[in-house]
Amino acid sequence: MAALGKYLKMLREELGLSMHEVSRRSALTPSYISKVEAGNVFKTISAHALMEFSRAYNIPIQIILERMGLMEQDDELPGLTSYLKLKYKAPLRAVQEMEIAWAIIREKYMK
Repeated sequence: MAALGKYLKMLREELGLSMHEVSRRSALTPSYISKVEAGNVFKTISAHALMEFSRAYNIPIQIILERMGLMEQDDELPGLTSYLKLKYKAPLRAVQEMEIAWAIIREKYMK
């Protein structure tokens, strides 16, 4: 849980969000978010809470599950978002900009 907490805190800080803003974007309280980020209070986390973090940070839940070690990457290539986040630890904003650029390229060249 400590690694997950650090990862979720890193995402929140990369997005420039306060715990209160994450709370507004999700059904999680600021105190719960703080406890999860600290990583020393919980031994497990509910699927509901993971979905709320996924929604609040606009990141696929698959990435969170992979980071927790609960889901192995398959042999197929990951999607662009997963690849950039996992391989290069790219900041979330950079990944989002890359997704926009990729959508433009697909629209222009892959009709």
